[in-house]
Amino acid sequence: MKRHFFHFLCIAIFLLLSGIFFSFKASRKMKITFSIRKGEPTDVVIDKLAKEHVIKEPFISKIYARFNNIKVKAGNYLLNGTYSDEDILKILSRGQVHYVKFVIPESYDLFDVADVLDSCFPNCSKKRFLGVSFNSTFVRSLGINSTSLEGFLFPDTYLVDREATCGEIISAMVSNFNRKVKPLFKTYNPPAIVKKALGSVSIEKVITVASIVEKETSLESERPIIAGIIYKRLVKKMPLQCDPTVIYAYRLKGIFKKRLNGKDIEKIKSPFNTYLVRGLPPTPICNPGVKSIKAAMYPVNTPFLYFFAVDGKHIFSRTYKEHLRKMRKYYNRHAK
Repeated sequence: MKRHFFHFLCIAIFLLLSGIFFSFKASRKMKITFSIRKGEPTDVVIDKLAKEHVIKEPFISKIYARFNNIKVKAGNYLLNGTYSDEDILKILSRGQVHYVKFVIPESYDLFDVADVLDSCFPNCSKKRFLGVSFNSTFVRSLGINSTSLEGFLFPDTYLVDREATCGEIISAMVSNFNRKVKPLFKTYNPPAIVKKALGSVSIEKVITVASIVEKETSLESERPIIAGIIYKRLVKKMPLQCDPTVIYAYRLKGIFKKRLNGKDIEKIKSPFNTYLVRGLPPTPICNPGVKSIKAAMYPVNTPFLYFFAVDGKHIFSRTYKEHLRKMRKYYNRHAK
């Protein structure tokens, strides 16, 4: 009787262990995100994931982890598919962390970028990002000869670890700028108008022009013309009189303005107010794309000196008198 009981017990234990092992190997469909802190022991992580119904067999998982010397890696994980407990442990050992996808469009300034990052990354708040972005010592440590990162965070689509710091995110964006923009300047021979307007031509100055072009127009055909007007005005020692630079001056003071009136222009005393201060603003006013950068590098030799916006495009003029006449004609026609 005892012998039969012993055989029955052995069979029962074998079947139980077989069932547990089968469950350990069986794949289940799931879509879940979870985090592992730095230094968390493997057994603790397995218990936590078992409570969250990510791991089904914690006992076998712990034995498997010990025999295979599995050490989990910290980070944010995304599981979206079919996984067994064994699959999950392998993923934890490789550190397949949760990457965040974010997009920085052309023409975004540092304040726009800060809003995007603040909503995606717990370790990169808006305040922290802007703090380092306007820290000239940090900016120069990245090889940028400017007082801010404005203009040098290349607009693109990025995939970054959700736990990344502001410094790590900025490093990825500046590296992207270095890969995609700096090669354009390797064999760059500036046209005569660019040399005459800028004196000593530098990437920083050209990017500043490109940032104004980016903010002034989204039409590819207009970009080289507006760049040419900017350079012509610089050569003639005329103020650039570009609204986007004044809007940026207000942004630096924490005030967002979509449009300006005459009083707005008169009120703000800033080196970015290109109605009152001649020459280029001290830094770029946004992060331009390659098309605007190329327009700033190779402007059209244009006869125009003035322009104003209408219905998403611009009307250009050679003289101030012609500029006023075209403006009156346009606004009188649309006032009816």
